[in-house]
Amino acid sequence: MPSPITRRGALGLIGAATGTAALSLPAATAFAANAGKTTDGPGVTLVDNGTTVTLANGIIQFTVVKASAKITDLRLLASDHGNGDTNLLSGRSGNGYTPINYSGATVSVGLKNASFSVVTETADRVEISMLDNDPSLLGFYLDIRLVLERGRSGLYNYWIIKYPETMPDGLSLGQLRYAYSADDPAFRWFVVDDDRGVQRRPTAEELAGGVTLQDSVYALPDGSIYSKYQNKSNLEGDSNVFMMSNGRVGLSLIQANKDWFGGPTRQELTTHDYYNGMILLWHPVSSHYGIDVQPPKGWEKVYGPSYLHIGEVAAGDEETNVATLWEDAKQTAAREQESWPYRWITDPTYAATTRSTVSGKIVVSSRGPADNGWALLYQPEPDRVWQSATLDGNDWQHNGHGYVYSAKIGTDGRFTIPAVRPGTYTLAAFSKGVLGEYRRPGIKVPAATAVSTGTLVWAPTSHGTTLWQIGTPDRSAQEFHISGGRSGYSDTLTWLEYPYDFPEGVDFKVGVDDPATDWNYFHPAVRTPGTPTQLAWRGTTADSSLETWKIRFDSNGYRRGTGYLDIHLTGAVFGTLAVTLNGTEIASFTPLPGVNRDACSYRLAVRGMHRQLKTISFPAGLIHRGENVLALAPAAPAEAPTSDNWMQPMAGVMYDTIRLQVHR
Repeated sequence: MPSPITRRGALGLIGAATGTAALSLPAATAFAANAGKTTDGPGVTLVDNGTTVTLANGIIQFTVVKASAKITDLRLLASDHGNGDTNLLSGRSGNGYTPINYSGATVSVGLKNASFSVVTETADRVEISMLDNDPSLLGFYLDIRLVLERGRSGLYNYWIIKYPETMPDGLSLGQLRYAYSADDPAFRWFVVDDDRGVQRRPTAEELAGGVTLQDSVYALPDGSIYSKYQNKSNLEGDSNVFMMSNGRVGLSLIQANKDWFGGPTRQELTTHDYYNGMILLWHPVSSHYGIDVQPPKGWEKVYGPSYLHIGEVAAGDEETNVATLWEDAKQTAAREQESWPYRWITDPTYAATTRSTVSGKIVVSSRGPADNGWALLYQPEPDRVWQSATLDGNDWQHNGHGYVYSAKIGTDGRFTIPAVRPGTYTLAAFSKGVLGEYRRPGIKVPAATAVSTGTLVWAPTSHGTTLWQIGTPDRSAQEFHISGGRSGYSDTLTWLEYPYDFPEGVDFKVGVDDPATDWNYFHPAVRTPGTPTQLAWRGTTADSSLETWKIRFDSNGYRRGTGYLDIHLTGAVFGTLAVTLNGTEIASFTPLPGVNRDACSYRLAVRGMHRQLKTISFPAGLIHRGENVLALAPAAPAEAPTSDNWMQPMAGVMYDTIRLQVHR
């Protein structure tokens, strides 16, 4: 087995400065045309070329195919450093395009034969529309809008999607995205966030010389792992910008707000290698780490806008330049956030001029003000069935039809949620260290006003005296043992190390063992998780026997009363769970509630869709004097749909928190 690798090694960063944090350089040398909308400078122009149109504002210029919304050419006209003649989306596979996966197509499709129109054409703003409302071409109404404003060094992209009665029944949206691809080897640098800093993609030669271990996962010649899944946003609520660069120009995908995406704990792919260069991804809809969208007839929703920002620096050391461009992109993102919602969007569903602010304070009855968490507003949806698993319509994670508005909770328990459309909502909140979730329905939000909910008291569910608890409620399994260190789940195929790290399985003694070292972050369904190719690469003999974990704890025993076991999961992939206490089964979850695969394991994540299993109650007399053994095991072998059977060897669950209480 290759030796452990660093994040920098895993990404093939060759000859770079030590450390991975973005260099904290001033952004003054970066191209500064992003300073906000201005009435100075050239006006916006639109030139009709027949099958294409070209939009320009003296700073940038881009050409769009009318029938497909494909951007074939993107240029920085106002370059001070000789980049003005360069098509930034160049190369054989370079362009901006629309991969769409939905129930009406067996493969990814693109927009085609769209109806083109000009929505707005003034010197300050040009907005164009590429609309497909033909059921024979696409199973839903899709209107892609691209916008260029005077004085802006970037373009806006937003989508209006509807599901009218005229469309075929049974719509399911799996993935809708707009991709900006630069098929140019010079585009080898990228930044996802400050923690990971400036990174460089492996070369085409390195990828060609590697071993393909999984979908988009490679063992490079030096033994390190590279995957596009390493570049996901770990927490969507804190991720508003990511960037790719050729060391002179940076293309940054900025999302000022993501009320349309599904809440602050969702994750998504950002940027990764693409042929000889890089690609930026904007996902209006994605089920990579969550669920698809299955809307009812009559549904409509506005996704975005996202903003593609172009920055530039003078010639110099490329990695230093990328760090400077990253600082510029973050400043631009902050300005875009201040501009949300964009008042120039006139679609009534976007509700640009009637949004309100909702604020309040949450106090946890047992500990004081809630902090280190999020407050959310959402509108519950009817329960539905997705791949044989019932989804809770009152869980904002499953809210694909509507919007989820969110804000961090301050240290004093206060929150302010901006830009909320008028309506009646459920307020939800979660906080690190507090088991469960606060919910209060019936929050009425009038148009264009400030709503205060006052001080809300959250009394977390408790059933009695706590005997023990494993894990801190935080919707993540990162606090547990991860082979390769804290980021090992992303840097390596850490599940391949499980049978070596835990040759006897997890056998945890409460009060003796440490969850950080003795409780694995991922409970695999089988003894040796991994595909045959992965196991052969690691040199592991396959063993498909179901994997049981044990929790041992001492007690004086009980003659009466009721025991309560709460199990919260932070992810599940085709998982089931059987729970036994001293040989007596006290619960079985087949299947687990929620989406039956959130991809957390094989897509290199430490969280997926959070699940709060129904509290398990049992006679306290099952707890004996002396040592007791609680066993957690798959209730049955994992079963994946035929189309997903390659994922089945990575089946299992991730625990957030397990708590045992007794009431007498």
